Amino acid sequence: MATLEDFIKAVQDDLGVITGIRKAPDYPPEQLNVFPFIMVYPGKGEWNSDTPGGKRWLGSVIVELHIARVDLARDVEAALGYHESIPNALLKPVATMAGDRFVSTIDTFGTIDEYFGKLDWADTQTIGWRWTINGIKMRSDIT
Repeated sequence: MATLEDFIKAVQDDLGVITGIRKAPDYPPEQLNVFPFIMVYPGKGEWNSDTPGGKRWLGSVIVELHIARVDLARDVEAALGYHESIPNALLKPVATMAGDRFVSTIDTFGTIDEYFGKLDWADTQTIGWRWTINGIKMRSDIT
């Protein structure tokens, strides 16, 4: 059975190969000075009893794209270039049911919310995107 950690790592790996992304670490670093970088981490979730002996997790995962805040006009332009490429990379495996590691880690997900603007990482002000993948459904056995 796949875990939330498996899904997060699969998303991180899929997004880390997008042209221009310089870093996509598996776990959040204390400091990072390589931009743009992608970070994926759990959002809000809930557990439910699903079937006898089974459970279901319904929740969200957050994807952040951070760009160094040095030259606002240039940095906004760079960030806007990812407006569709990140959601496309998230939606494509599900739409094509390609059977890759990403798709095999979850049953399904719903919508992707987005936010653009000021972000920060470890006391460093950045600019970028925050996408929230909502309605993620994962089933597993109660052990």
